[in-house]
Amino acid sequence: MPKQLAIIGFGNQAKAWALNLKDSGYEIFIGLRQDSSSLAAAKSLGLRPFIIGEPLPCSDVAMLTPDDTHLEIAAQIAQDVPFKEDIHLIFAHGYSLFFERLAEKHPEFDCLLLAPKAIASELRLQYEVKGKLGAVYSAELSQSKNRATKKLKTLALDLGISSFHPTTIEAETKADLFSEQALLCSSLPYSALFAFNKLIEKGINEETAYFECWYEVKLIADAMVKMGPLKFFDLISPNALEGSEIGKKQLFDQNYFDKLEKLYEDIDNGNFHQHLEDTSVEATREKVAAFWKAQRLSETHEKMRKDLF
Repeated sequence: MPKQLAIIGFGNQAKAWALNLKDSGYEIFIGLRQDSSSLAAAKSLGLRPFIIGEPLPCSDVAMLTPDDTHLEIAAQIAQDVPFKEDIHLIFAHGYSLFFERLAEKHPEFDCLLLAPKAIASELRLQYEVKGKLGAVYSAELSQSKNRATKKLKTLALDLGISSFHPTTIEAETKADLFSEQALLCSSLPYSALFAFNKLIEKGINEETAYFECWYEVKLIADAMVKMGPLKFFDLISPNALEGSEIGKKQLFDQNYFDKLEKLYEDIDNGNFHQHLEDTSVEATREKVAAFWKAQRLSETHEKMRKDLF
């Protein structure tokens, strides 16, 4: 009998999980709403759709919809499940477990955390090329921690995870939010944009500015991750080495460190969670999209991408 997993949702991350595990020999069920436009797409990939709220097709369930939908979906599942005490809800991020206290509100479920540290496209690519990927996990909320940990390790291996490490739900949630706000989705893309704009302002042609401030971010990040900080700074040129010291001194002043502290404090004390509750994410997405659409960098990227990617 094949291993089985029900995946709630069919966004990018859910699709990557589904395809990786299907290729690892799993029977994959995709939980969707009655009117979902993804029903046909899931069937076309050899997956088995079911409607959320109907009896679950198996006892292991990955919750891969947006965090703000988890409580509603858990409540729907709880209404008509004949074997609730045997159900494992597996989360790829700890947000709804930590801030929404989902496990406390639904003690009938065994709630587990398996958080691959890769975007969906990378999760799928590294599986296909037999590359390496990392993930963290927690079975702290399980009623049978040893059995749950074994289940998570098996699932991680079948997903293509090669580096698998324990964490806590609080640590994963806060670290994930902080890294997004302090680096990955803020200072990294926006620093690249503002540096690009400064070069354009100074008369540098857009192709050169694009290569230096956007395209090379991936090359540098790949070298950093592969080599580690010691080898990376030993590798770079004398100009880059001295320039890094000058940039560090001028950009990372006490004001910067005070702002980092404030970012973490707002996550830690719940201010960010409350802000998210009070904010229209769709309105923010539209505003951000309008901002980036108006940037010359976006136009340059579209012109350059066909020759580079």
